[in-house]
Amino acid sequence: MGNAAVADAPIYPGLIPALAGHPTTGRFEIVESNDARGRGLRAKVSFRQGAAVARLSGVLVPQSSLDTIQISPSLHLHDAWFARFLLHSCEPNLRIDISTLEAIAVRDIAAGDYLTLDYAATEDRLARQFACECAAAACRGWMRGRKEEPNAEGRAFLAKRDAARKGSR
Repeated sequence: MGNAAVADAPIYPGLIPALAGHPTTGRFEIVESNDARGRGLRAKVSFRQGAAVARLSGVLVPQSSLDTIQISPSLHLHDAWFARFLLHSCEPNLRIDISTLEAIAVRDIAAGDYLTLDYAATEDRLARQFACECAAAACRGWMRGRKEEPNAEGRAFLAKRDAARKGSR
């Protein structure tokens, strides 16, 4: 067998028409993170700031879910193959250009880096709010959509976090 080359396969299934810029297995891999965030996308190649990293695709649906990105007030792009695995960060390395459906590098991304997105940048309301595990210096602590307030669980989480911060001063 030896060192046979691995094909650069599309990440999107055959039911999604192939387009230039779609993600491939030669450029990205889905891996289990070593923290509470679960599975995420890791770059296999580097990307310079401002580069188009990947073109998103999927199915348009009227409601949000864990597999969607909001593209208008009433439409969401269901993408369970690539965008689903973009991890959240309050200081992300990607942004989504909704007009072109491209993931754009907001800073240099090295091979081996997880691909991250600030979910509040695209979502009015999240399908599920959650405690943020991004560890960024500017971490907001609780993830919610840009047009919603923290739910009861989020308010309790933030109050506990704020009390712990006051106690450590």
